[in-house]
Amino acid sequence: MTERPNLSRRRLLQAAALVPAAAVPVIAVGSPANAAYLGNIVRADVIERAQNWYNRNIQYNGGSRATDIDGAHTYRQDCSGFVSMSWHSATPGHSTRTLPDLCTRINWGQLKPGDIVNSYDNHCMLFHKWSTTSGKIWIYDLATPELDMRHVQVTTANLRAQNYIPWRYDRIRDN
Repeated sequence: MTERPNLSRRRLLQAAALVPAAAVPVIAVGSPANAAYLGNIVRADVIERAQNWYNRNIQYNGGSRATDIDGAHTYRQDCSGFVSMSWHSATPGHSTRTLPDLCTRINWGQLKPGDIVNSYDNHCMLFHKWSTTSGKIWIYDLATPELDMRHVQVTTANLRAQNYIPWRYDRIRDN
């Protein structure tokens, strides 16, 4: 298996700008997710909201804000602002310290789309799905200015070693 270079989405988009416009596919923005602001939200809407920021390549900048999928609310452009936006919770977004206040702690094996893994006062990531590779999960996160928005596989063993804890948002519903 060949390792792919870890290119940020910003660098990939800069490279794509050099390609003639006719060769670049158009990314369509989906219809607004149905969750009411501060209300209950279904897992599919959480993932749709996360994918919207990923598709828009929202850049990490804790001092800035970006609109959500419906354009009605703005959230901080950092990891916890991204999770808050995905959950359609309070603007401008919670912190890694306060996200657990909105959640119930769960076991690693209970993770479902829209749950989070959080490291208190450090970083949080939105769980997308289990990988077909044992011990890995797919996450969305807004990590650093260098990494931008990511959708990557990470190992649960590494997350555990870094004191990440899985949490389930109290307002999330399966469907």
